[in-house]
Amino acid sequence: MYLRFIAPGWEVRRGVDRGLFGPAYTHARDAATPEGIARALWHEIRWFERELPVPRWRAFCVRSKRRWRAHGICWFRDDAQAMIAHAHVLAALLHELGVPVTRHVTHRPGTILYRDDWQIVAKPDAATPTRWH
Repeated sequence: MYLRFIAPGWEVRRGVDRGLFGPAYTHARDAATPEGIARALWHEIRWFERELPVPRWRAFCVRSKRRWRAHGICWFRDDAQAMIAHAHVLAALLHELGVPVTRHVTHRPGTILYRDDWQIVAKPDAATPTRWH
């Protein structure tokens, strides 16, 4: 089973909403964000920067019409409990700033393009939840 946290209005590309990290970085850098929340966001972001590997750009790509296109999206593996716990903290902090976040769980993330101990990158298929709701 795989988990993904999705924020509305942070579309990566048509039909796929962004996860937690884009909104977290944006609000952490925003001068309008209250100092305590910004500090807490940076604490969580720095934890992820230390603990969660960042897949190479190619891990997100599939070959389509002779070009490599970034179609992959990240999902936490359900056994990555520390990652998921910190993701819940990020989601709560974003909620405090008025950014609703939903957690999606699926057994069918699509075609897996990359895998490590904590996450996968998968090209979604028609059954994959990719939008906030």
